[in-house]
Amino acid sequence: MITRRDFLKVTAAGGALASLGSVTEAKATMQAVVPDDGFCHETQREIPVIADVDLVVAGGSSRAVAAAVAAAKTGCKVYLIGYMPYLGDDICGAFLYDRQKDETAQTALARKLFEEVKSFRPLHYKTVLENELIDNNVDFLYSSYVTNLLVDEKGKPAGVVIANRSGRQAIRCKGIIDATHNASVARMSDIQVKNAGQGTVEFNYTVVGNGKKESANITHAEVLPLPVLSGGKEYPVTRYTFLMPLKNDSYAALMEIEQTVRTQTWDPDQVDSSDLLWYIPQQVITSKKACNEVSGSIRQLPIEAFQAEKYPNLWILGPCAELPRESMKIVMRPINAVFLGELLGEEIGFRTQLLSMPAQAIVYQKKVNASDYGQIGEVLQPLRPLLHKNTVNSPAGALPVLGEYDVVVLGGGTAGAAAGISAARQGVSTLVLEYLHGLGGMGTMGLIGCYWDGFREGFTATIDNGVHEMAPENHPRQQKDWKNRAVSDWKMEWYRKELLKANGQLWFGVLGCGALVENNQVKGLVVATPFGRGVIRSKVLIDSTGSADIAIAAGAPFDYTGKKTLAVQGAGAGKRDPGDSYNNNDWLFIDDTDILDVSRTFIQAKVKMKGHYDIVKVPQTRERRRVVGEHIISVYDVLNHRRYPDTISFHQSSFDTHGMIVDPYFLLSPPMKRHMIYDADVPLRSLLPKGLEGILTTGLGASAHRDAMPVIRMQPCLQNQGYAVGYLSAQCVKENKALRKIDIRKIQKHLVRIGNLPERVLTDKEFKGFSNSDMQKAAQSASDNYKGLEVLFSDPERCRKLIDKQFSQTSLPDEKAILASILCMLGDKKAAPALEEAIRQYKNWDQGWHYTGMHQFGMSLSHLDALITALGKTGEASALPTLLNKAGQLTPEDCFSHFRAIAMATESIGNRDAVPVLAKMLTTPGVRFHAIQSYKEAQSSVVPGDIDTSTRNRALKELHLARALYLCGDENDIGKTILEQYANGLQGHYARYAYEVLNSK
Repeated sequence: MITRRDFLKVTAAGGALASLGSVTEAKATMQAVVPDDGFCHETQREIPVIADVDLVVAGGSSRAVAAAVAAAKTGCKVYLIGYMPYLGDDICGAFLYDRQKDETAQTALARKLFEEVKSFRPLHYKTVLENELIDNNVDFLYSSYVTNLLVDEKGKPAGVVIANRSGRQAIRCKGIIDATHNASVARMSDIQVKNAGQGTVEFNYTVVGNGKKESANITHAEVLPLPVLSGGKEYPVTRYTFLMPLKNDSYAALMEIEQTVRTQTWDPDQVDSSDLLWYIPQQVITSKKACNEVSGSIRQLPIEAFQAEKYPNLWILGPCAELPRESMKIVMRPINAVFLGELLGEEIGFRTQLLSMPAQAIVYQKKVNASDYGQIGEVLQPLRPLLHKNTVNSPAGALPVLGEYDVVVLGGGTAGAAAGISAARQGVSTLVLEYLHGLGGMGTMGLIGCYWDGFREGFTATIDNGVHEMAPENHPRQQKDWKNRAVSDWKMEWYRKELLKANGQLWFGVLGCGALVENNQVKGLVVATPFGRGVIRSKVLIDSTGSADIAIAAGAPFDYTGKKTLAVQGAGAGKRDPGDSYNNNDWLFIDDTDILDVSRTFIQAKVKMKGHYDIVKVPQTRERRRVVGEHIISVYDVLNHRRYPDTISFHQSSFDTHGMIVDPYFLLSPPMKRHMIYDADVPLRSLLPKGLEGILTTGLGASAHRDAMPVIRMQPCLQNQGYAVGYLSAQCVKENKALRKIDIRKIQKHLVRIGNLPERVLTDKEFKGFSNSDMQKAAQSASDNYKGLEVLFSDPERCRKLIDKQFSQTSLPDEKAILASILCMLGDKKAAPALEEAIRQYKNWDQGWHYTGMHQFGMSLSHLDALITALGKTGEASALPTLLNKAGQLTPEDCFSHFRAIAMATESIGNRDAVPVLAKMLTTPGVRFHAIQSYKEAQSSVVPGDIDTSTRNRALKELHLARALYLCGDENDIGKTILEQYANGLQGHYARYAYEVLNSK
């Protein structure tokens, strides 16, 4: 278990003068759902600094990349922050990829992007822009929002604070280019914002595959000349122009428009669509000198129109620059904007180098009245602790309250979308927040659109029937096996349609980045949007991030990879071609909550999936952080079919492990092969973070041992779980009851009635443990290939006593070895000699296990590996020669499981006598140097194959040996050096593992 040591728990002070990320948004969203003051107090805190650079570019558009590269070529050190999971959000997000007749590619980058392009392919543009940054040594992060401005002692911009799933971090700098769509960074200062237009706004939205639609809001529909060509098919691309009133300058208002637009343009032929609405904002930032008339070329635009009036080191490279609104429609066309970006970037680069780095930086705060709603908790830690660059002070301030709802669901994925629909159908005010621009998570946006195992009844059957009915039976995209396979964009639209039909609200492009807590009661969350950071208050918060992000920010303990284990299920990031619904893959490990790792993943995926239409926009992970709840579901709960009085969801699956397993039971007695399906119950207690009220976690973030998760992570089951959690949350609101006080039987009766749960749950009792008779029976059968071990290991102390008795009564070598391995796995030294003798009987290594992700069932340690691991658990130094003798037989090409066993055993014993052998194994050519420490290395290290295991096998061997060597005493800092390389590298799981090992002495 990991506790959040760096969780920031702060005390609120009501009525304080405090800060605001966006006054405009806060005031605009102050409607009936928010209090009169509309601000929530935030106490002082320290933000970790991750970089000191010359220039920060905020935004990931093509113009932002052009400016960043041009500035870098002048000698500037540049850091770009993109809020999408890709670059080119104007081209690939808003689909502004077409060239008009009078548009000329003036620069090399423009020509790379737009010339000789025969078909719209987002991956082409994303790859070109990414390569521009990497090749020119521009640092960048994906999926990160700028949330605050840093200022120096004179109040001049001196950097930014960003938010992502790693938490919040600061970047100090000399100058800033605000290339965001609505100049969100500039608005975080005291710069004046002007209203340059009034009335309705023109929005562009583009779809692929659909026929033309008509509505009162649509003023123009144009089929673009460049279609999408894929798989021998040609898909038309239609751009719509909507003329619609924007209620106010708030993100909520923009999302309302977006949902209307999506509803009016969708049909079953659609295979893709814009992520983003494209429009020219009516607000502009007051510049050094406004440009009131645009004529001639881009080069003739006055540079002062892009320079903030008050701050000469803050530049606006977006549609909020002070140019006429009609002219901005032309200037912001990507081919023109790239030229503008290069011109501005070069000039800004030279000017920035003449500036001095601020002596100090502090988070800028505006003064407003704020209320005491509780404490704001968040994750505040450096991306890589060994590279920590100090902190900047964030004085006490405030956040705008963006809304207040009965039920808020963060994460509209497999469980979250169902939870939102379920809650909304019960008539409570419901808001679903999703970072991506579609609902359904891994099953839709992740293109794992085919069920594997899982319980298919209940709400899942409702979903499947509903998706099937999205189009006529004879529609060419209908799946024959529609109860097992879904058309991904149909399923996304079904979720969206059902949520809105039930009067739920939906915001895309939103990242959860903190919790609002009072006396251990979660009362809301902190979110980052493209418009800034704010608070959304809730009566019940459903954390469907899949990684318990908000529960952890609120202070809940959690379990994950680290020093304890490096075991994590394999993951992927696959291709996306038009019409695809299922592209399963497994070729790397990904930590969703590590922004460096996520960025590295998207970089590598572009190389691996080169030539396709696109890649997925979400890492395809099967294992994430798991909150520690009131009950942790164990392997033994699953194997022994444990029942609970508070069962909330029912699950069915094999142990689809996608990698190595760590539970002592599985080390000795691996799970069955593919055909063995287990039933498993999940109690409400496992969705309730320990010590917190007002919040539930769902899906992969539930409280369970990692080796139990493969049985309870299947999509059909999590869809049902989401529905159950949404229904329960709504009932708690209606009855004004806490989650732990609700009548669970009443909830279960409803879930049984709709088919979510088997009827037996209504009479299930609390498990009290196995009887002495059951334990004795299991002990007597244990020598028969570990039969009954799942019962014995549910109570280790009674197991040890009973097996000790059996061990003393047997003389058969095979039985004695099995019983000795059980005792040694529990740390009993007296059985070590017998187990050592059993190991010596192996003249050579047995058949081991190379790391396997896809299609991995059964053992991940051979029988000899298991015996060696168990012997090491005793810590018996006298057994070391036997182990080292086996180690000496290994070559770098031998199975990973043998290396893992030797490493685990020698580090458990912790004797320096193991150092020479471990050092020799580690320094044999080919074993070291597999850490990825830069984006360039990430690109060059990609090998073919979407289920490749070779790179993971090599790194796992190196890491396990380095750990063992380091913990046994090391030699010439060989182990330490390797661990430091990984600790500072891009691979998230490896980095945390290495860092924690380094700090374990």
